[in-house]
Amino acid sequence: MEMQRHPFLLERGEDRPIHGVWHIPSAEAKGTVLFLHGYKGYMDWGAWAMVGDAFAQAGWRFLRINFTHNGTTPEDPCTFTDLQGFAANTYSRELDESISVLQALRAEASMSDTTATEKPLAVIGHSRGGGVACLAASAADAKLQSEGKRGIQSLITWAAVADFASRFPSGKALEHWRQSGELEVINHRTRQRLWHNWSFIEDFMEQPNRLDVEQAVRQFSGQTLIVHGTSDQAVDTDHAHRLAAWAQEPTLSMGEGMDHTFGAKEPWTDPAMPEALAAITQTTLHFLEEGRAVQ
Repeated sequence: MEMQRHPFLLERGEDRPIHGVWHIPSAEAKGTVLFLHGYKGYMDWGAWAMVGDAFAQAGWRFLRINFTHNGTTPEDPCTFTDLQGFAANTYSRELDESISVLQALRAEASMSDTTATEKPLAVIGHSRGGGVACLAASAADAKLQSEGKRGIQSLITWAAVADFASRFPSGKALEHWRQSGELEVINHRTRQRLWHNWSFIEDFMEQPNRLDVEQAVRQFSGQTLIVHGTSDQAVDTDHAHRLAAWAQEPTLSMGEGMDHTFGAKEPWTDPAMPEALAAITQTTLHFLEEGRAVQ
């Protein structure tokens, strides 16, 4: 199926606008998928654009977005130049942005295209974005249904974290962060020094229930697909099993020998997706259309 790419922009008053890229099928769409990138990532990282093309060619509207404080800028979306923005980012900021986009996707429709209001809406998140996707799917689903709209059909996680609390440092490292106000992190790919302000953990501690992945997954009433590689060195496979144990309608797909990024890297210059990423893309498409993973 033929497809096209179009820019996405969601203005939000005094807040930073959310930028993204649409992958749109030429024929009538089966539904809409929102993709959330992970930590120290962005919507153009690796082969994510190829994933979007594959979904559109299979008949789905696919939207990739950049979180507004991921460290990149609309003018330079593949380079970490907004280090102050990265430092000021929080989990609740990414959650709020995800909910805003999901609400906008349900409101965006015309008389000639009812895809947004009537057809399935799914959210996919990779790594940290997977944890955010869990929170956003649950919160947006409840909010949309309270407004008399169709909610979120599917939550899909790729190599996702099952909780955020365990990602923070403890002991002396935590105390040093509190006293200095900055937690240093290194982007090993770009060799840049990045940091998180103390407000990052303050934000989490002030709203632990709202940012509780377990609670969100347990409350989400749609179908859930958890995809994780057995050779993931960044997020232990235990996270996948916990997500599956919490979900009301879980499907767990463990990719034998797959790593955290399913074979992709930045930059990705090959003309095709890595084999593992292509496989989980097909697994996800099968799940969206059949309600189960590829056998």
